[in-house]
Amino acid sequence: EFTTPLDENADWTQNNRVPKEYITECMELLKSAEMPGNDVANIVRNSDRFFDLGVYFHNPFSWNGWIREVPDNMNGKSGKFCVLAGDAAHAMPPFLGQGGNQAMQDAYMLASKIYEYNEQIQMQQTRASLNGGESEESLVEPNLKSLLKEYEHRRWLPTTSITAKA
Repeated sequence: EFTTPLDENADWTQNNRVPKEYITECMELLKSAEMPGNDVANIVRNSDRFFDLGVYFHNPFSWNGWIREVPDNMNGKSGKFCVLAGDAAHAMPPFLGQGGNQAMQDAYMLASKIYEYNEQIQMQQTRASLNGGESEESLVEPNLKSLLKEYEHRRWLPTTSITAKA
């Protein structure tokens, strides 16, 4: 589930300045990371302003998946979906050289599933018009959610295994 912490500056406004003690806390966190040549620490230390921004974390190893149905205010289901792809679904470390590659494979697979859904709709409409407006009982109803789940299942294992090897 994607949630926003109550104290997060989710709308990225510039009016939400963080007190100086948080800069000290950030400096301690950076120091504990023991990163050599940490230029970020100098930037933070010399900042006169410090803002908390709306950045969200999605665990790429989560069993919750990359697809969410956007609820309708009336009945809770809308048939509209939000789908994560590329680094939004599975951020890759830059040294692997796989981020762009995996994102392209995601895009291809997602486009293929959307195309398949559109083909099913078109086939259903064509058959209905040939039958005088009546649809055949034997036709499977096009289901976008199941096709998006197929996308997710096909892409989850390869991207997770690459990320885990990093």
